[in-house]
Amino acid sequence: MNTEVQIVFVEDVPVEAELVAHTLTSGGLPFRMRRVDTREGFLRELELHPPDVILSDHGLPSFDGLTALAVAREKCPQVPFIFVTTALTREMGIEKLVPGVTDIVLKSQLHLLAPTIRGVLPMTKTRQMDVSLLEKRERIAEKLVALLQEYEQAGGHLPICSNCKKIRDKQGVWLPPELFFMRHLELKFTHGICPDCIRELSK
Repeated sequence: MNTEVQIVFVEDVPVEAELVAHTLTSGGLPFRMRRVDTREGFLRELELHPPDVILSDHGLPSFDGLTALAVAREKCPQVPFIFVTTALTREMGIEKLVPGVTDIVLKSQLHLLAPTIRGVLPMTKTRQMDVSLLEKRERIAEKLVALLQEYEQAGGHLPICSNCKKIRDKQGVWLPPELFFMRHLELKFTHGICPDCIRELSK
């Protein structure tokens, strides 16, 4: 892992943040960490420096970890959220009590933090890919509906050349099918030869 992991750490004690940074460095994790201790600072970092991982203490007096978690789930639900604290333990079943928490690392066991972060990073990439794919599908579906509505107004017929099979768009331009559908639906084509054409060409 050579790319720096972007980390936002919700922590009100600078010394504690320095200890976490030292531990991550000792663990061989390349990272850049930004500490915040207010809601405003947290929102600013999420917007200006989108993180790969969010770390948070639990018992902050002015901006507690549960509030930070709620903000994170709203603003960047795909980003792993790890409590780094002395106030919680695994035995509490916090993952069930507080949906959205990815993991917990006790401050007395900071040597586990770097491996934990490495373990959750693939989850981030998978979630981002899933979100991106879903957004692309929704975008294509919207364009398909719009395209169908356009041609429904013309009787539901798609003008196509009976010889070369080009399609005439609404501007009167004749386009090859692959170019027509790429422009209107973002569909990309690969080219091959069907069995019937193979037989024809082999004669």
